[in-house]
Amino acid sequence: MVRDIPTRRLNLIILLSLLFLVIELLGSGSGRIIGVAILIFMMYIGWKQYETSVGKLICWIGIIGFVIQVLSLFAVQFFVIAFLVLLVLEYKKQKKEPQVIAPQMSDSLAQKKSVIQSSTLLPHRLIGTQTTQEEPYQWRDINIQTGIGSKVIDLSNTVIRDTAVVSIRHLIGPVTILVPYDLDLQIVHSAMYGRLQIFSEPEHKLLNETVMYETQDYAAAKMRVKIITTVISGDVEVKRV
Repeated sequence: MVRDIPTRRLNLIILLSLLFLVIELLGSGSGRIIGVAILIFMMYIGWKQYETSVGKLICWIGIIGFVIQVLSLFAVQFFVIAFLVLLVLEYKKQKKEPQVIAPQMSDSLAQKKSVIQSSTLLPHRLIGTQTTQEEPYQWRDINIQTGIGSKVIDLSNTVIRDTAVVSIRHLIGPVTILVPYDLDLQIVHSAMYGRLQIFSEPEHKLLNETVMYETQDYAAAKMRVKIITTVISGDVEVKRV
């Protein structure tokens, strides 16, 4: 049921929780931060001396104190309550609309895909929307780390003569990859939470896992793309154009 929670709603809760955390830490001054730092130091010292009784005591005092400090944060309480509300809403939705799972037959294996790793057509950007050029451009492998926002990688405006690599490590938000029909591909996707949609294949819901797909002729293809994506929370969609 956790996998069925809409990714956009979960992302909104995460962003609001981070905002509340920053506001809370700024409002509480340095006292809370110093207290947490002391507890972390106690855990470290206790762990280093864990074979002794004193070490165990110090370590567990630090752990319990740290947990209490974390749970006392409004941002954490908000996230837990909001997440439970989403679970309840999803549970009620599934009771009204039970999910029907039926075997799906495919006439061809040609729509299986796989993830790519790449280099630098796009700059690293913490926040905002990014997309490749609309006009034709010379291909260079893409390898980027990004924060929050949507990303669009369009491979239809360039010429790929060998194996192209696209690698994206993204925190929160959707990623869309547009692939020409004449390109074979392999995609390796890792996500803490989100969905993966590859062409017309059934949507794959991920919860802290990695999946891999490739087209039938990928191994022997001369023109192909390898896509590697890693997201904390977000949906990845691969489309033919």
